Amino acid sequence: MQLEKGRKTIILMLDGFGTEYFLASDMPVLKKMAQDGFYREGKAVFPTLTNANNISIVCGSFPQTHGVTTNCYLDPLTGKPAFLEDPSCLKSPTLFEMAAREGIRSALVTSKSKTIRILGDSVDAGLSAQDADRQTIRDFGSPPDIYSIEVNEWIVRSGMKILRNRPDIDILYIHTTDYPMHMWAPEDERSHNHLSRLDRLIGEMVDRYPDAAFLVTADHGMNPKKECLDLEKILRASGFPIRAAISPVADRLVKHHGGHGGVSYIYLKDRSCRDEILDFLSGLSGVDMALPAENAALLYRLDGERIGDIVVGADLETVFGKVEQERINLHEGYRNHGSRFEESIPLIAWNAGLGEIDNIQYNLDLTKAFFFE
Repeated sequence: MQLEKGRKTIILMLDGFGTEYFLASDMPVLKKMAQDGFYREGKAVFPTLTNANNISIVCGSFPQTHGVTTNCYLDPLTGKPAFLEDPSCLKSPTLFEMAAREGIRSALVTSKSKTIRILGDSVDAGLSAQDADRQTIRDFGSPPDIYSIEVNEWIVRSGMKILRNRPDIDILYIHTTDYPMHMWAPEDERSHNHLSRLDRLIGEMVDRYPDAAFLVTADHGMNPKKECLDLEKILRASGFPIRAAISPVADRLVKHHGGHGGVSYIYLKDRSCRDEILDFLSGLSGVDMALPAENAALLYRLDGERIGDIVVGADLETVFGKVEQERINLHEGYRNHGSRFEESIPLIAWNAGLGEIDNIQYNLDLTKAFFFE
């Protein structure tokens, strides 16, 4: 572990910040850090959604080890979809816990309260822009609307305030929201404005903490989508005995994606029909791949017990979710993630002294190389 008391490490997990956003945007500070430090076009963990990737980064391991494969799962007790936002889902220690064993304190600032629910007990200071409590509002001011670009500035500034007020904090993990990426393509001026403003704040952090190590990456990219398929309706209409088709991307913040995503976990009532269902799904327009859960677990290093019986990936222009018909056309400008087509993300390290870099291919490899090896 490359840590010592008094030296800061700042991890920026920029939600939805695919490589295409980094390359298309005017971000002189971040691009200078990439030029002078380490940069590589890397990969997000599949499925390309927040929980699976956020926890992979925090644990320095794939979901097969830490156990988190989804934002939403089929509750075995109720038989209904439920949100995964409880620390009991973790099967391996976090970097925050490992640092604490060395007497090093950490802080987490996030857009989403689910991240605090999962990881908040393992940090010394944690706050969320979503559902901010009275103490957060008192100490950091009322967060802007969660569906805004201003909320990301609040998140970064709050992280800096924690470091300023708590000199004992040596690890700061910042997790922004991907709402702007859902709204705007990389070439859109509004996206340029959002990322330029973030870049200026990153510059303030670099100026304030010039000796700090910076690790910057993302959980997924973003692509325009044209159609949404309700796989549950489609399969049941074809007579297949399924329990549910779950969209792992779904969480409590649905305004920007409607609970849809580029991957689906299929839970079966009768596994003897699985091969037939796989053949059906493989020939379905809008489907990129359909795999038995054990094959998907092996291929993508997932926890095979937490991905249903079949894993379905959407093609580039399609998402899955619950809609009023078997298929619907999506509104112009709809953007989303979850599939293998949103895997490309930047890997940036500055002042980090990572050493051997050949093994750094995924977002989780940044923290693995820095904290766990």
